[in-house]
Amino acid sequence: MYKHVKVDPVLCIGCNTCMAACVVSHTGKRIFSMEPDSYDFTPRIRIVRTSDVTKPIHCMQCANPQCMAACPFNCIFFGERTIVIDEDACRGCGKCARACPFGAITMTRIVHGNTQGRSFRLVALKCDLCANTIKGTPACIDACPTEALSLFEPPPPRKKKKNT
Repeated sequence: MYKHVKVDPVLCIGCNTCMAACVVSHTGKRIFSMEPDSYDFTPRIRIVRTSDVTKPIHCMQCANPQCMAACPFNCIFFGERTIVIDEDACRGCGKCARACPFGAITMTRIVHGNTQGRSFRLVALKCDLCANTIKGTPACIDACPTEALSLFEPPPPRKKKKNT
């Protein structure tokens, strides 16, 4: 099982800073100095707000991913550090999003082709622990002002004892 982002909902204030950091990490754009309509805000996490809890939803990097089993086009696979969605191959059917028990996959409209015509296509997005960065720590963790996020490494599986 891979590492994943652990959330402390008691510390989360729902400020959306993690979402902004995610977009900046994946696009490299300085979104706070740009016109709001000049880029697509496509975070790979989302904030859930209820009357009791506010917290970001991240991919749990499951050992037996239901999203992978549900994808009819084999666009989801085990990567080096995370479960990966091949966004170029994704056909936007949404079966992976419906299969995810954590609601961690979002179907997102992204610009397809040139930006002049603004044609869009639907793509599945999920947290990839900022796999595109050299740093090794997801951008949302570093950006969180309340330290509600941390990187969790599950313990290795226990070996079964042999009956003697």
